Amino acid sequence: MSDSTPAMPRHVLIKALNRALLGRFLLCGAVLVSLLEILALLEKTTPILNRHLGVRGILTFAFLHLPALSIDILPLAFMVGALFLLTQMTLSSEISALRAAGLSTPALYRLLLPAVLIAGIGGTCAQYWLVPACENALTTWWNRTDPLAGQDGQPEDNILWFRAGPTLVRIGQIAQGGTFLRDVTIYHRDSTGLLTRTEHANTLTFQNGLWHPDGTQDLSLTDDKSFVTVTKGGNIFTIPATPSVIMTLSQTGAAVTPGQISAILHKGAPASLPRATYRMALFSGMILPVEIAVMLLLTLPVIYIPPRAGLRNPLPVYVLAAGMGFVILQGMISALGNAGTLPAPLAVSVGPLLGTLLGLTWLLRMEER
Repeated sequence: MSDSTPAMPRHVLIKALNRALLGRFLLCGAVLVSLLEILALLEKTTPILNRHLGVRGILTFAFLHLPALSIDILPLAFMVGALFLLTQMTLSSEISALRAAGLSTPALYRLLLPAVLIAGIGGTCAQYWLVPACENALTTWWNRTDPLAGQDGQPEDNILWFRAGPTLVRIGQIAQGGTFLRDVTIYHRDSTGLLTRTEHANTLTFQNGLWHPDGTQDLSLTDDKSFVTVTKGGNIFTIPATPSVIMTLSQTGAAVTPGQISAILHKGAPASLPRATYRMALFSGMILPVEIAVMLLLTLPVIYIPPRAGLRNPLPVYVLAAGMGFVILQGMISALGNAGTLPAPLAVSVGPLLGTLLGLTWLLRMEER
């Protein structure tokens, strides 16, 4: 009995602190996501109503767009929640009481790590598996509800190019959720990248697991590659992608699962973005718990606010500014990684490393005062 008694207060303290931190994190996250959702709806409400989708269409867009927004603001929401909690505990002298009981700043940070792991691992799982499914469903729904998509004579302002191994594919128009394609051309290349022949179809319709073409035409080079022969294509037109894959490729970002990334990088699966972008998508999910831990580290200086100073002390504003600077810095470095200027592991780790150094230096200076 005497061996287990000293462990009880620490267990209760860990549970109370992490429950309070997670509660404030969820509250701040809900507020931030709501604001971003409102801004997105301001842009999309008019097109949704023009398609006669009504309130149901607005709710569908908001629901499917929610996971991607939640992941985008996750580190910042955690920081704001931690800022509220630690500032409240400092001004109410709770931090002073914990210090008097022998709790150091590193020990306080370790006590809050379970909340960091819960938020970080949950965010990683959502980014890897929930966001790709919702973004694919949103893109498919948006394309399927477009009354003008796929009509002949419509401007081709959303031409899709993608590669599958050495093969290049151009799609002029996508309609009916990716099951109807117009103006499709496949460019076949040899191992050196030289064009060997092309296949063209005016339209493609996906039925019973197969693509059914209309208006096919083949262009191929003669053996000496001095002339081009044009022949009428057959009834078989194999495009290396399903409607679901095509809708994923039509997105501007790399909302794909780790399995899809592995297939793109190592097995020649269809891809419409640079390989560096897919590597960044893979490593950014891995580094998400570390980013949240850095945000918590940057928040810790608020525990040094004198309780009598109250909210007149500008330290919370400095902490929030440091968090925003970290988010901006990480975004700029990620852009270099997406462009292939920096290797993906380096691009995702430079920001957290600099943030950690800043946080540790800040805490050491506060300890010296």
